[in-house]
Amino acid sequence: MTLTTPATTPAPTVVRTLVLSKPGRLGSSWQRTQKLSYGRDVAQLGTSPGGENVAWGPGYGAQVPDRTWWYADAAKRRLAHYGDRGRYLGQVKLPKKYLAQGQYFQWADPIALADGSVVLTSTTVDSPALLRLTPSRQLKTVSMARYVHLVVGDGTSLYGFDAKGKQVRVNPLTGKITTVKAFKGQGGRRFTLAAAAGHLLLTRPGVNLRFDLTDADHPSLLVHPSVEAAMSSSGKLWILVTGIVEVTPEEAHDVIGIFWVDADGNSSPARRVRTPTSESDPGDGKHLGIRHGSSRPTLTFVDTDAVRTYRKN
Repeated sequence: MTLTTPATTPAPTVVRTLVLSKPGRLGSSWQRTQKLSYGRDVAQLGTSPGGENVAWGPGYGAQVPDRTWWYADAAKRRLAHYGDRGRYLGQVKLPKKYLAQGQYFQWADPIALADGSVVLTSTTVDSPALLRLTPSRQLKTVSMARYVHLVVGDGTSLYGFDAKGKQVRVNPLTGKITTVKAFKGQGGRRFTLAAAAGHLLLTRPGVNLRFDLTDADHPSLLVHPSVEAAMSSSGKLWILVTGIVEVTPEEAHDVIGIFWVDADGNSSPARRVRTPTSESDPGDGKHLGIRHGSSRPTLTFVDTDAVRTYRKN
C-alpha cells in the first residue's frame, strides 16, 4: 500500500537507512492484551468457509476512547464488542437492510472516531458508502460519490486515496470527499508518506526524510515495501513496514519492521515484528492502531485459531 506523494517543503532532505528483518517474535516490550478465539458461542468470533479446509477469520477491530473494541464479525453478521483485555461485552447485529442482498456482510476496515463512533467501508461493488456505528449503538449508512481507501483519521475526519490515487479527506457524517495536500492524525498533526521500491519518503512540518530500506539478510537486494501509519497523542508517527525481497525469480523473502518518527524528525530503529498474516486473514483491515487519546500503539493479527492483539509498553 502506498500512502502519499510528499508535499513540497523547504526543509532539506535527510537520508537514513532503515534495516528490516525477517518476521520473528515480538520483543518483550509488546504485551498481549487480547486473544479472541473462534467458535459458535456468542462470545466467540465467527469464521467463514474459504475452500480447501481454510476458514476465513473475522475482520479487524477498532479501539474506541472508552478502552473497548468493535470487531467486524462478517460470519455472524454483526459488530462484536470486547473489553481491552478481551472480555465479551455484547454485539450489534446488522439488520437485512445493511447486508448486501439482505444476507452478505460486506463492510470492512473499521476505524474509530474520537466520539466513540466506528466507521466501516463498503466492499459492495458499485456501492461506495460508509457504515457508522454511533456511540448509542445506532447504525447509519452514508453514501459516497466514489470509493476511497481509508488510511488514517484525526478523530473527526478520515483520510485516504480515491480510485485515481488522489489523497482525500472524507467527512464520515456526510460522505463528502475533499482533495487535500496532506493527511492528519491525532491533534491535527499533518504528514505525508510514500512507499516506493527501496525507500520511504516522509514529511512533517519542517521535516523531510528519506529512509533507504535494507534487508538485514540480503542487504544488496531491493525491498518492495508497503506501509501502515498511525499518529499517537504524543506526536510520534508510528509506521509498520512490510516488504518483499526477490532473492531469485522463484523465491521471495519477507521482511518487516516497526519504527516511529517524532515531530522534530527524530526516528527509532525498525524493530522486529511477527508474521503479520495467516491463511485465515481476510486482509481487509489494519494491523497497526492507536486509540484516540493514547500514545501506545497496538498490533492486531488474524490467526488461524484466534485474533491476537499486542500493545507496546
